[in-house]
Amino acid sequence: MAGIYVHIPFCRSKCFYCGFYSVASSRRREEYVRALCREMELRGDYLPAGEAVETLYFGGGTPSMLDEKEMEVIVGKSESVWDLSHCMERSVEVNPEDATAEKLAAWRRLGFNRLTIGVQSFNDRILRQINRTHTADAAVAAVERARACGFDNVGIDLIIGLPGSTPEELRRDVGMAERLGVSHVSVYMLSVDSHSVFEKLSEKGRFRVPEDDELAEGYILVSEMLKGYGYEHYEISNFAKGLMYSRHNNSYWLQKPYVGLGAAAHSYDGKSRQWNVSHIGKYIESLNHDMLNFEKEVLSDRDKYNECLMTNLRTMWGIGAERLAREYPSWWAETEGKLAGYEARGLARREGGRVRLTERGWLVSDGIFSDLFV
Repeated sequence: MAGIYVHIPFCRSKCFYCGFYSVASSRRREEYVRALCREMELRGDYLPAGEAVETLYFGGGTPSMLDEKEMEVIVGKSESVWDLSHCMERSVEVNPEDATAEKLAAWRRLGFNRLTIGVQSFNDRILRQINRTHTADAAVAAVERARACGFDNVGIDLIIGLPGSTPEELRRDVGMAERLGVSHVSVYMLSVDSHSVFEKLSEKGRFRVPEDDELAEGYILVSEMLKGYGYEHYEISNFAKGLMYSRHNNSYWLQKPYVGLGAAAHSYDGKSRQWNVSHIGKYIESLNHDMLNFEKEVLSDRDKYNECLMTNLRTMWGIGAERLAREYPSWWAETEGKLAGYEARGLARREGGRVRLTERGWLVSDGIFSDLFV
């Protein structure tokens, strides 16, 4: 199975924590949609032959800013280039202020069956401090409206470590997620991304980056609360009820192929990774001349092995020892010895032929991955 990712880089304003490629403007939207459609035509044969497309994901930026006609054009072109008859999940990232009854109905008509609403916090003071353009009431209304419009699979994003946040604030956020009945919660620990406003403020001494211990305490608190409410902690940052995992994101973690469309979008075909130019103007200009503007990295066996460790150990399913012992015997022997040490420290566990990191292991996963890489 394969996935399609469509990057929509336009935003009303830049959130202070965000390091993803986006612009606080809607200028050139019409040109961008045309360029996206041309890229699809030029990359129709990117996915491995015979791979059925299982997921379609609109991310950003703020894809919910697009109007119905723009969404219809992009979805229609993707359906004409790839066979989406087996597509089980169509997702769109949504800002609360965009979740109008009209747009929700339009997304349903276009086959979208999963929404991720960018809540981040249910506290208005905190939302203002990170430059979000919605209120807590608007976030609650967006979730309720989405469910009323027939979306059964509605997720929200929350961030740990936001300025002014306290353990009590986190408890309220998680409690609200439960009361709203969302099926999925993505929980991210605040990091200071390159090129973000928080990075600039931090360099000037005007923003304090949360200590690792603070973030870890918040992570454990949120994790324990969500599990108590019946959510399954299936990936470092993700929790789901009723097996409503993000199929699309699972394609990344389980190393399935996917094609990424749009400025700054990444793709993976099982042999190499490539990423489009991170500039709307250059992206449009290239496609106006029927050219693809991207960089590419062909993966060595060592790269594939290391990526397999890193992506699979992010999930509750972990890695299959038998497979790695068969495909990479010498490297796995080295890795297995190191993993035994992490098991002894309670950071990993082995069950039924698979090795997983524990939640404590996930907290220090960057260091574990670095140590395990060959």
